[in-house]
Amino acid sequence: MKQRIIAAMLTICCAGAARAQQAPGQLEAGVRVGLPLGVTGRYFFNEHNAVEGIVGLYNRTASLTALYQYHWDLSALTFPGFGWYAGGGAHLGTRRIDGSSKFLAGVDAIAGVNYEFEKIPLNLSLDWKPAIHFTTSSELADFGVSARYIFGRKK
Repeated sequence: MKQRIIAAMLTICCAGAARAQQAPGQLEAGVRVGLPLGVTGRYFFNEHNAVEGIVGLYNRTASLTALYQYHWDLSALTFPGFGWYAGGGAHLGTRRIDGSSKFLAGVDAIAGVNYEFEKIPLNLSLDWKPAIHFTTSSELADFGVSARYIFGRKK
């Protein structure tokens, strides 16, 4: 039953995707609060495809994450400026375990909702970013909130 509800919601969201707010070449940079805590930057190749980089710290861990994201616009179903995205990528880092540093590598998934303000160059997002580490225990409950400044956007 849950799978049918999720499939129906995804179908509705994809069918309602009229246009995305993001312009090709749009660059955003800001902070991420959650797991990991750090700085984030995102670049849009076109209205749907973007890459995000996160430099983060959490739980005696320092990491660098690169993610591909596909964005859908939800303005037709909700309020202007709302969208959602999903994608995946990989991470590298180091984790302090029992007094020594251990190499960290793995894969990530990401899914979230996005809001881009109309009158100010600011983007807010809420996401779930589970990470599977190849070398240490995985992090499946990674949630975060990001605020990013949008460079070069005219109001």
